[in-house]
Amino acid sequence: MLACTYMQRALDACSAAIRPLSERYYRFFSVGEIESEPILQWFFGAMLFFFFVTFNVWIGSSYATVEAASNAVCWPYFQNCTGLYFLHALPYGYSQATFYMALYAVMMLIVWCMWKKYWSGAHALLALLLLWKTFVVFLLSYTISGPYDYYHIFLTAILLFVPFKEFFLKLSFVFMYFMSATTKLDSTWTLGTYFTALKTGLPIFPDALTLPITNLVIGMQIIGAWFLISRKMIVQRLALIFFTAFHVYSGILVYYRYPSVSVLGLIILFGPLYRYTKIPFSRKAIAGWTIIGLIGLFQVLGFVIPTDRRMTLEGNRFGMFMFEANHQCVMTVTSYTPGSVKTTSRHAVPGASCNGFDCLVETNTSTVDGMIVQEQRYESASAWNRCDPYVWFSQLQSRCASGASRIALREDHSINGGPFYRIVDVPDICSVAYAPFKRNDWIKEPPEAQLVGYPVENVYRY
Repeated sequence: MLACTYMQRALDACSAAIRPLSERYYRFFSVGEIESEPILQWFFGAMLFFFFVTFNVWIGSSYATVEAASNAVCWPYFQNCTGLYFLHALPYGYSQATFYMALYAVMMLIVWCMWKKYWSGAHALLALLLLWKTFVVFLLSYTISGPYDYYHIFLTAILLFVPFKEFFLKLSFVFMYFMSATTKLDSTWTLGTYFTALKTGLPIFPDALTLPITNLVIGMQIIGAWFLISRKMIVQRLALIFFTAFHVYSGILVYYRYPSVSVLGLIILFGPLYRYTKIPFSRKAIAGWTIIGLIGLFQVLGFVIPTDRRMTLEGNRFGMFMFEANHQCVMTVTSYTPGSVKTTSRHAVPGASCNGFDCLVETNTSTVDGMIVQEQRYESASAWNRCDPYVWFSQLQSRCASGASRIALREDHSINGGPFYRIVDVPDICSVAYAPFKRNDWIKEPPEAQLVGYPVENVYRY
């Protein structure tokens, strides 16, 4: 009995010590807004659902695991990211699966907190998920994410960390539509060449409608999206109908992940629960305006390098880069290692050996001046493959360190059904560097890049 009394006193003391901290947390992050507004509670659930969608993919992925480190692609601004890898995917270990099942338990606990209306707890746990996702997307892997992940990270940050959550969620949603239109103001969309260069064309609609449809999308993202936050319900509802139809239609090309974050957020913020929200003018609104500014800055980073980023891909993954161009490429990798082979071999790879969107189609091996020369020819297998020279540069660095005297890299690149240009022709990729925020002179663009041929009609695979 005495032990129970002491235990109760200890629990009461703990609760009294934690309560002031909990109250400060509640006030500092404006958790009361979530607690009192159904629209924010629904949106909270939608962001939690997309964490589930994301982690469901990542649990079986090897992008950021110890075993994949030799072939991993880090962001250009953090090219030594593999030193942070600590997870092992199957069949090499259970740590990645265990880690993501622990995050699954966190998601279940968030649902329980939401049901019990303990919003401070749900808030803190969702912030934990956001921290991990941001760490992976912006530090651990250059290739694991897409624009839908950027949407999710920015929207969740606004939901969790700024006052006037409802207003800034609506504004950021519309602003990201506007930002995504900045990548469409070229022939890819204004002339519809992304789709006219495909064998299958634009889904459902005939080729004759490609030009008006792609320009309608540009116009709606630049101008029409702002009607989503209008006082006038008729135009607001018309904009809602258009963008809902647009995202459902685009799912034919991008499948479920992009609509999972965009359609749910669109309906929750601008659907049945919509109400006009006034612009906040106070000190407390500074945090929200700061995140809006960061969204704009993130988009601008893709344009600071003075080059055609569709052709050279420099800065391409900053901002909303989806469908910025229809790509085709031929990559030739020639490695030189000391030694000799008895016979020279030259053979095409039957059926093409494809790894992701790149297909190995031919291998040639010979001996030249005491060196084993192995030439491998790869071809892109989808318009979705962006043929990024940096990805090849990054993945070849491990081969540079594993005994090759030098590795030559050549890339012939076509965009939107245009000519192939030789944008990379480097005798030794091991001896060059890649700068993240300035022009890399070993990556060329027309007219400096030589025209070397013309493509056939491209195909689309996601």
